[in-house]
Amino acid sequence: MRVAIVDDTPEDALRLEENLERFSRRTGVELTPVRFADGQQFIQAGQEQFDLVIMDIDMPGMDGMQAARLLRQSDPEVPLMFVTNMPQYALAGYEVDAIDYVLKPVEFGDFDLKLQKALRYMRRDKERPLALHTTAGVVAVRPREILYVESTLHYLNYHTLSGEYRVRGVMGQAERELANCHFARCARSFLVNLRYVSAIEGEDVVLGSQRIRITRTKRTEFMERFSRFLGGMEP
Repeated sequence: MRVAIVDDTPEDALRLEENLERFSRRTGVELTPVRFADGQQFIQAGQEQFDLVIMDIDMPGMDGMQAARLLRQSDPEVPLMFVTNMPQYALAGYEVDAIDYVLKPVEFGDFDLKLQKALRYMRRDKERPLALHTTAGVVAVRPREILYVESTLHYLNYHTLSGEYRVRGVMGQAERELANCHFARCARSFLVNLRYVSAIEGEDVVLGSQRIRITRTKRTEFMERFSRFLGGMEP
């Protein structure tokens, strides 16, 4: 797995490389670091593909947040982790969908836990597409593109980033197909992709402009699943 290290301080970048090497020895996961001296250099290398980006926030010229915004325009999915000595800025990482942040100086124990979480995110991107048999033909949809699934009578409505697809089926079928893709039932007729939940307000799950009611019978299980997802504890 190729890992981009974007840090203007050579000593900090070297420490990250050493921690990556130590993690590889401990786990057997081969991680290949590619170092960039600043955000501008990283963005200019835009055609390169990485499995993980580790980015300093405080850099001269183009800082980490600016570089991350530009990164998200071309690659909205690559896992991004910030490293910083200013934790007050780390919360801004939610704006660019950063999975986590590590405080400097980077200690291996904390870094090890964060990398384990990052690996889980990387593996999510390997999901196989579903073949949805609609009335217009077969449509291939990746699980991460599905916002939620709604059941109505004998049909399933897949609400996705690219549109809505209606297929004949029952909710149990959709649950089995999406069992390891971070979906959870918030109601008998709704199966929600946890990665798109932006808030839980009162009795509602918020997915962008869409609000779905959490039923009393599903609330405890749904909240537990959502908490595990946020903490990177989902497999």
